[in-house]
Amino acid sequence: MISVYALLCAATVLRCECTPATAIDAIRMPDADNELACLRDSMTTLAGLAIRPGSGEYWKVIWVHSKELPIAAVRARDLSLVQRTP
Repeated sequence: MISVYALLCAATVLRCECTPATAIDAIRMPDADNELACLRDSMTTLAGLAIRPGSGEYWKVIWVHSKELPIAAVRARDLSLVQRTP
């Protein structure tokens, strides 16, 4: 299983520098069976949320294997999934 998190990041923060520590907000997403399901399911979940990125914000989705340390203590993997705002 893969633990999935969505980070709401400021546009002034580089994608590679957006971490749980630097994000505006973090959302725990449903677990996924694999990386592909993580990508697919996270987009579906984010599309239905009432929380939308404002001007100058974007979503970044990260994942960690459930066997690894909690999000606060791990260097999570970047799926490079960015939803840009107009």
